[in-house]
Amino acid sequence: MNPIQVDLEVPEAINYSLLHNNRPLLDKLTLTRLVRNTVHAITIRVELCVGAENYPYRNTITEMEELQLPLSSDVIIPLTASLTRSLHERVQSAVYVKVTCGGITVFEDTRRVTLIPVDEWLDDTENNPWLPSFVLPRDPAILQIIHVSRRYLIGILDDPGAGFDGYQQGVQRAVDRQVQAIWTALVNEYRLQYINPPPAYSEQTQRLRTPSEIVASNTGTCIDLALLLASCLEYVGIFPVVVLLTDHAFVGYWRSEEAHDDFKGVVKVPATVPAVGDAATRDAGLCYVDPYGWRLTRMSYTEVMAYVASGDLVMLEATYLTGAWGFKDAQKEGRANLRSQKEFDSLLDIQRARELNVTPLPIINE
Repeated sequence: MNPIQVDLEVPEAINYSLLHNNRPLLDKLTLTRLVRNTVHAITIRVELCVGAENYPYRNTITEMEELQLPLSSDVIIPLTASLTRSLHERVQSAVYVKVTCGGITVFEDTRRVTLIPVDEWLDDTENNPWLPSFVLPRDPAILQIIHVSRRYLIGILDDPGAGFDGYQQGVQRAVDRQVQAIWTALVNEYRLQYINPPPAYSEQTQRLRTPSEIVASNTGTCIDLALLLASCLEYVGIFPVVVLLTDHAFVGYWRSEEAHDDFKGVVKVPATVPAVGDAATRDAGLCYVDPYGWRLTRMSYTEVMAYVASGDLVMLEATYLTGAWGFKDAQKEGRANLRSQKEFDSLLDIQRARELNVTPLPIINE
């Protein structure tokens, strides 16, 4: 009889953006001890096979005293080859798992999986915390947009020496003018048009265009355009947010570092964390803290509206870039987007996500 039992569950599809953010490759990898005594010298080998490339994970457990040992969260694989970062379509791949105990193989299996292209995003509440990885301030198109935008900033301020300096002036109006310059440049210079998403062959996923792809085609979806604006704002040092509704996405920005610090600050950590929807917490009017520190969900809708009402957080309807709408019109519609708590899904703070190591995807542009 084998001294251990291995339970393995592999997802049907593997998303690069999740692996990039150190999410587990496997849904389940659990060892169960079947004998009374401690089991020694267990080795675990996991490989994601893509073409001629193998992404390995190795682990050795000297001794296992636990009756059951879950390991799926430990299986993190490197993603260094260019193939997975440049896939344009889904490809069939395989995950190989081998477990030995005392040099004897107790489990060995290969499971087929689908590798999702790098630009395909899993569009659901469970996975949306990783959307900030699609904000790409280092995309070559962003530098081009900011270069063009500076001319508009000079005109708005009537100052030949004007430049993008983020929050350095410490004045909210100065921040607004920088965002307005970027907005006006995109409207007047790029003549963007709205377009449906590229085919993703799945109801739960959506293909996202990079800034370079948007500029090259002059087209984008609501979420493409929101990510484009967020990328521009992050590049010039202004803290953007991306807001997701049930069937829509748009963008916003913090008007001061102080307001952003207030947003991310926790004044007092409770001894126990109440369950979501706990009646006592609701009656006390306490804010719900999401497990992902850069996300506010529907539970925090009132908190979001408070920042908007105070003027600390400005919303912009990104699709207004395609209709030659003015900056104030985009603000008005962006705020109107928050009319329904029922439609509100989440707000993702990009700066806070970066601080917590949600980094931009290393997408390769041809």
